[in-house]
Amino acid sequence: MGSIRFGKQRPHLNRHFLAKLIRTGKQKQQPSNDLAGIFSGNWQFTDENNSRVHHLHINLDLSISLDGRALPGSVLNLTEKELVFLDTYGYHLRIDAIDQHPISVYDEADDRVYQLTPCDSTNNS
Repeated sequence: MGSIRFGKQRPHLNRHFLAKLIRTGKQKQQPSNDLAGIFSGNWQFTDENNSRVHHLHINLDLSISLDGRALPGSVLNLTEKELVFLDTYGYHLRIDAIDQHPISVYDEADDRVYQLTPCDSTNNS
């Protein structure tokens, strides 16, 4: 039987292991930035009940503002098809995307789905 040696260092293996960890970490960060890029931008939707146009701004860090006011909360889920945001009141906003373009927002507080269209950030009011 061969003897087992403990404590013997293999520097080439350590370098390989560290390099793999660093590469793996970088690969994990990239998809979240790509996914955030799908949803980031300036969007508008119309509330048909009162004909009011609302402006939704999503930053690359996934912070959200509605009609120029920051919406405190946190992201619960992020995929290429949806962004789920939980506000501090406990209601969900779900932004759905098709072919990497946001198409609608579901507001749990109103239990309604609104169609999103891109808007120019200079027209937010």
